Amino acid sequence: MKSRIDFHIHSCLSPCASLEMSPRTIVARSKAAGIDCIALTDHSCTKNLPAFHEVCAEAGMNCLYGLEASTAEDVHVLCLFDNLRRALDFGEMIYSHLPRLLNVPERFGDQPVVTVDDEIVGFAEKLLINGTDISFFELIPMVLDAGGLCIPSHIDRPMCGAIEHLGFLPDLPYDAVEVVGEVASEIAWRWPVVRFSDSHHPDQIARRFTEIETESFTVPALREAFQRLILK
Repeated sequence: MKSRIDFHIHSCLSPCASLEMSPRTIVARSKAAGIDCIALTDHSCTKNLPAFHEVCAEAGMNCLYGLEASTAEDVHVLCLFDNLRRALDFGEMIYSHLPRLLNVPERFGDQPVVTVDDEIVGFAEKLLINGTDISFFELIPMVLDAGGLCIPSHIDRPMCGAIEHLGFLPDLPYDAVEVVGEVASEIAWRWPVVRFSDSHHPDQIARRFTEIETESFTVPALREAFQRLILK
């Protein structure tokens, strides 16, 4: 079955995202754009995943549960799970590795936790756009050992991309690598290459997506589907 996937979407919980990015808006916009499976990947926090889970279930939208972790080197990595509880546990661990610097909404933006009906029930206290104290080389096996998919974010982008911040792309067992522009053949021959929207505003949803062949959206099935994207 050919499916369109977008596994890099931020909700209003991310301070750099629009307050319009509620779980309900994300799901509605994704369905309207013809996306078959989405993932919510806020910065270093998973507190909006429960509402996202409920909205996806109501709408019949396939989904993964995740976050975008920032390493000690300021490299962004998508950490994706097919189990809500596992994602929430991993998210709590990542949040605990953020520095004790509180968000200043007037400077960085709000970080609201919301319900399925867009009601604000709290706020993430720590500034979520900070890097954790976990290195890139430590984070990759942590995600895989926790049963998740590990995808370095926008590796070709100067800001928070692995190539720019590390000077190279380490030879590690990523499930895929996310790119924004053209990709070097030596990368496409080594790892599956995917493109996602990295949406922070409603009109960005589905601006980039990836088509895969898969019968389900579990971690093992997606891992197999990604492998078929590698250049032969």
